[in-house]
Amino acid sequence: MFPDLDPRFLLARSDLAELALEGLVVAERYAPTRALRCVLGFAPIRDEAGEQVGEILFGEVFDVLEDREALSWGRARRDGTVGYVDSDLLETASAPATRRVATTEAALPLNALVTDADEVEPEHLTDFLTFDTDLASAAERLLGAPYHRRGRSRAGVDCGGLVQQALLACGKAGPRPSDLQARLGDAATEARRGDLLVWIGNHAGIAVDDTRLIHACPQAGRVLIEAIQEVDARWRALGAGAPVIRRL
Repeated sequence: MFPDLDPRFLLARSDLAELALEGLVVAERYAPTRALRCVLGFAPIRDEAGEQVGEILFGEVFDVLEDREALSWGRARRDGTVGYVDSDLLETASAPATRRVATTEAALPLNALVTDADEVEPEHLTDFLTFDTDLASAAERLLGAPYHRRGRSRAGVDCGGLVQQALLACGKAGPRPSDLQARLGDAATEARRGDLLVWIGNHAGIAVDDTRLIHACPQAGRVLIEAIQEVDARWRALGAGAPVIRRL
C-alpha cells in the first residue's frame, strides 16, 4: 500500500500512526482507522494550519484515525490526501458504493460515489464497469468551471483536480500531485489528444489535439482550452521546466 513510504500519504505523526504502519514508521502509538464516508457534495480536506490541501467528494471513504474538536484526522482512500475534515460531514460507511456519478448535470459532482440507498437521478449514474474512453472528453465536461485551488468539482477545480477527475472518469488511477501524474502511462515526444502535459511541480493539463490543451488556468480563473505553446511560455516565464508528455 505504501511502496515508497511517501510522507504525503502516510497517516502518521510522532505520537500516533495507523496500525498498518506499525513496523514501518516510528510512532508512540498505533491504532486502527474507521471507514467513514463524505455526506456532502464535496468537502475540503485541510492541514493542521487550516489550509485546504484537498477535497473529498460525496460517498468517498475517509479513513479516520483521530477525532478532536469537531475535526476528523485521516486519509482520503481514493487519492491518499491526508488531513482534517469536519466531523459532521462524515458518516459511517455502512454499505459499499455501487455506482458512480458520470455527468456534471447531477446534484452531486462528477465521480461521486453512491449506494443503492442514495437518491440520485439514475440518468446521471453508471456502474463500475462503464467508463469514458477519452481523457479530453472527460475533462471537457468541466469547461468553464471556476478555478479553485485544491478543488475537484464543477463548483471549483484546480489543474491537478481537473486531470484527476478526468482520469477517474476513465477508470484510471487519479493521483493529484503533478510528479505522480508525470509517471502515468508512457513518455511521448509530441502531444496528441488525450495525452497528459505536466509541468512538474507547477501545472498540468490534457491535450485536446496536437496544439491545444484543456486545463484549469489560475491566471484566467477557469477551465479553458488554450494553445499549448502559450501555456508553456507562461509557465516557463514563471520558472517551470519543459512539460512532460505522458500517453495513457
